[in-house]
Amino acid sequence: MRLAEEVGEKGFVFGIDASDGMLETARMNALKLNLKNVSFIKSDLEHVKLPTETIDLLISNCTINHADDKTKVWNEIYRILKKGGRFVVSDIYSVKSVPLEYRKDPVAVAECWAGAVEREEYLQTLIDAGFTGIEILEESDPYPKGEIEVASFTVFGKKTAKCCFCS
Repeated sequence: MRLAEEVGEKGFVFGIDASDGMLETARMNALKLNLKNVSFIKSDLEHVKLPTETIDLLISNCTINHADDKTKVWNEIYRILKKGGRFVVSDIYSVKSVPLEYRKDPVAVAECWAGAVEREEYLQTLIDAGFTGIEILEESDPYPKGEIEVASFTVFGKKTAKCCFCS
């Protein structure tokens, strides 16, 4: 909601979630605040229901680690961002690989670390998707979860316009 207020009448915000309950809450809040520049879409992260090159800025808070196929998610983010678009994503990574018994553990899922991947893998996925200018804006010290340690970080990156020199 704050983003819709921030971008003003000339901007537009899409809220995306896979949960009907979260979407309904968001819609009710938008109505209460009389926001006309926001729309909510039910969609999984691997197949975002938005046209190609629609978004200037993508913001996400601890959701991508829940996705089974993070490569698909980051490719989708790249697809929906306009050339020159950017993202700021807060998420977590694991210091070492998350053991299989935690991948579907309800507590680990609820605590947002069951799907965490190692830092290097996370960042390589961004590079492989085509993002440039990747920066870590914030990063926590590792902290224990189950048999492993995780850390949270906020990552920035952009989709630069590709240049083509033809003869």
